[in-house]
Amino acid sequence: MKGFPIYMRVYLSRQNCAGLLAVLVGGVFANAGGIKEREREALPLLREFCFDCHGEGSKKGGIALDKLGKDKPADRKSWHSVWSNLDSQLMPPSDKPQPTPQQRALLQDWIERGALGLDPANPDPGRVTVRRLNREEYRNTVRDLTGVEFSVQEHFPPDDTGYGFDTIGDVLNLSPIHMEKYIEAAQSIVDRAFTPENALRRAIFPEGPLPGDAAALEVYMRGTIRFFADRALRRPVDEPTLDRLCAMGAAEGGFPEGVKRAMVALLASPRFIFRAEIQPEPNNPGRVVLLDEYALASRLSYFLWSSTPDPELLLLAGRGQLRAQLRPQVERMLQDGRSSRFVRNFVGQWLQSRDVETVPIQARVVLGLQKQDDSDKVFSAKLRSAMREETERLFQHVLRNKLPAEELFTASYGFLNETLAAFYGIRGVKGAEFQRMDFPEGVHRRGVLGQGTFLVVTSNPTRTSPVKRGQFVLENLLGAPAPPPPPNIPPLEGGGKAGKKSMRQLMELHRADALCASCHARMDPIGLALEEFNAIGQYRHAGEGEPIDTAGQLVTGEKFNNVEELIQLLGTTRKHDFYRCLSEKLLTYAIGRGLEASDISNVRGLVASMEAQGGSLSALLQAVVESAPFQKRRGTGETR
Repeated sequence: MKGFPIYMRVYLSRQNCAGLLAVLVGGVFANAGGIKEREREALPLLREFCFDCHGEGSKKGGIALDKLGKDKPADRKSWHSVWSNLDSQLMPPSDKPQPTPQQRALLQDWIERGALGLDPANPDPGRVTVRRLNREEYRNTVRDLTGVEFSVQEHFPPDDTGYGFDTIGDVLNLSPIHMEKYIEAAQSIVDRAFTPENALRRAIFPEGPLPGDAAALEVYMRGTIRFFADRALRRPVDEPTLDRLCAMGAAEGGFPEGVKRAMVALLASPRFIFRAEIQPEPNNPGRVVLLDEYALASRLSYFLWSSTPDPELLLLAGRGQLRAQLRPQVERMLQDGRSSRFVRNFVGQWLQSRDVETVPIQARVVLGLQKQDDSDKVFSAKLRSAMREETERLFQHVLRNKLPAEELFTASYGFLNETLAAFYGIRGVKGAEFQRMDFPEGVHRRGVLGQGTFLVVTSNPTRTSPVKRGQFVLENLLGAPAPPPPPNIPPLEGGGKAGKKSMRQLMELHRADALCASCHARMDPIGLALEEFNAIGQYRHAGEGEPIDTAGQLVTGEKFNNVEELIQLLGTTRKHDFYRCLSEKLLTYAIGRGLEASDISNVRGLVASMEAQGGSLSALLQAVVESAPFQKRRGTGETR
């Protein structure tokens, strides 16, 4: 990077801030805009707290801060990582001198404004990729438009995922096989929609005879096709497109067949399959505009309903009133039954609750039983389904009741039916219906970390996995995942030294390898704190005939003795990390792209909104809808 190494050396050699400022003509500090006073303070802090490992010839982890630029994507990614590590207090390490909260905030602010050149007052909405409807969105959209239940699993290949979600535009490609399937699906859906018992057919065709006059019939057909096209395209159909559709409808076969042909064309159209958004100068990355209200209606409906906008959203968009009515509309949509799709799809991927029903678990081995039938009575498909629903119901309860998000950690109650309650050893719950149940004394379950969903999806087929459990918490709840393991790492059970060692002893043996030590210091204490729960989520008091040692220390320095104390830490001392992580996950799901360095300001705004309203999960969701990435778009292309 031009200039930076020179003037950094000037500072280090002379320790002369005035001389430093005199040469700030390029590089990181150029055009920083209103933060010159911060520059005087930021550089000494970097030297004091960071350069022992990341400067003056040191390059731990491949990062040398005094060599970083600002224009290359790799440099911006590194600054983003530095900002995140400061925010989560992973850096400096807990055994090193720590900056005060004010110093940490100053460094983060300088990175944001100076190193990355961001303007928090005008956050970058980021790029937008045209998104294909994923399978769930396609199925729900078809159902809401036509009343037809279409089996997407049978007809379409699985969707790819990115950043943990199947709503990411960059991975929702359209292959030739997809296109063939969409044409076949459109014909099948329309045929089923026009059966006599279907509500769509009753809505489109009049009770009495069709108009006998040719001109009147043409007007009627045009209105019929327009009605469906406006909803299928999620905005008023343009007249040239409507003319072409009507011309198809006027071909041989009469009125019903003509309308069906037009509908098939609409359901096979890229404008239906893709969620495209109109923008002036779409290739100009410097042009940022508000979404038009029809595009905003689509973003809102696919976020909260995984489906097309309903008539009320389209009506408000047509009047130009949706943006002004966003808050009451979000409240309305969350109270609608279709919001269960958001809960199921977001929680299903964020907390992996959709996987609990299929993840391979050899319960017979875990339970030490001889017969599979005996194992199936304990760990059944019905039980797995109940675990999934328990997780979704807790999230929905916290959201709809405007509770603090950390209640997902700390809740001393659950939503149980008789099957799940019996598995947890809780009495007093009868029947298949789920009900809220306060956990009695002696039940060692709190929030999602005590739920079967989490405990099962983070296990190996025959045993627990402290590594998977620890990494899950770091990645999905704290936003600080450990890096991927280096190649050729031996399995946990590898070698002849394992013997009859406890899980903690096995992990200590694994950690003895220097390549493994730093990452496992993050993961293992969290995972080992959960060892009192076996691989299928049952609570146990001892392992291998000995009491289980659940004490540990987070990489940020906080100590705990058991899972209850760990949960308390996550819900109090570390709740800022959770807020940031949840903000990043929800924003990623909502806008359909991975977050970048330019999103630092956006995430900070979301966290600030949560903290200002007591950590409310509902407040976070509203803040996402009102954020720049959700409300705006810029042209595609690379920015600085």
